Amino acid sequence: MEMSNATIRRRWRPTPVNLIAGGLVIAGFALAGLNWGFIALVGLGAFGPGVLRELGWLRDKDEFELAAARRAGYHGFLAAGLLAFLLTAYYRLHPDLTAWPGNLVELILVVLWFTWLLSSLLAYWGARRMAMRLLVIFGGVWLIFNILSGWQQGPVGVLMQSLLAVPFFGAAWLASRWPRAVGILLLGLSVFFVLQFGLQRVVDDPFRSGRIFVLIFFIGPLLVAGLGLLSREVDERE
Repeated sequence: MEMSNATIRRRWRPTPVNLIAGGLVIAGFALAGLNWGFIALVGLGAFGPGVLRELGWLRDKDEFELAAARRAGYHGFLAAGLLAFLLTAYYRLHPDLTAWPGNLVELILVVLWFTWLLSSLLAYWGARRMAMRLLVIFGGVWLIFNILSGWQQGPVGVLMQSLLAVPFFGAAWLASRWPRAVGILLLGLSVFFVLQFGLQRVVDDPFRSGRIFVLIFFIGPLLVAGLGLLSREVDERE
């Protein structure tokens, strides 16, 4: 007979991974007084094991523990997303307040939503379909955005700006025929556009010319679609 959930909870013991992660968190907070760079240890301890588990590199939890962790993660996503929206709405209504953290909160909101979207698409469609439909979705978004933003520049301006949607639609059309080759091409395009737009300097000034948002919404879909097309799941699930 399988143990009940209550029995599993009573018999929980910290694993080596838990001890290492907890040690990193404690060390990060303790050393932050000397140098704030050590606060990165807290992030590694708190989120590193979860990232490794989702990548399949760490298998220290059973199905019940993984389900509990993922449910807790979804609760964290809902709480952080709702809080970010409420803060954005409040401070946008009170622009005179000097405490507004501005783009940082909105950046967190964007990362939360974008990560949720990619994870949902991957779970529903698998790697190849996710890659192709992601390209179509964001190709359409960029096409509409560039048409609206270039409307005052006339037909030539609209046409030139709309060319940014070509890599998305072109790759989506070719991916059904040559997924591996298109995956490699998308990774190459990601690197090219990062260098072309100067996004490699995003850490120094993330919000200059909207660098961070271009990196997430333009480079991000190309990069994720490329990785999806190169995934082994293309062969296994499709």
